[in-house]
Amino acid sequence: MAKNSRGKRPCSICRKWFTPDVRQKGRQRTCSQACRKELHRRQCENWNRKNKAVSKNNYLAKKLEKVENFQTSGKLPVLPMEIIETECGIKPAIIIEYLVAQVISHTKERIREFP
Repeated sequence: MAKNSRGKRPCSICRKWFTPDVRQKGRQRTCSQACRKELHRRQCENWNRKNKAVSKNNYLAKKLEKVENFQTSGKLPVLPMEIIETECGIKPAIIIEYLVAQVISHTKERIREFP
């Protein structure tokens, strides 16, 4: 049995003391649903930070799949997407849009670094 399975323990988010559910057998780390959601959000943020390449690949794959399923009609901003779609196709157009967005965000981050 875990050390504090029946006694009170501090919540890992808000640090308030709570009595864990005995059915959790020492695994419960949060006191409420709100704290559980915050813990989940933090864990997802950490995972995404450590696995950036996976996150970006998943994002791009989902976007390509969405376009493939729904055949969107020109909701892609900034670039003359209609021309790219007609010349290359919808998938290359989405990849180009994604790459341009990455370059813009990277450039903005670099600009913020300068005083």
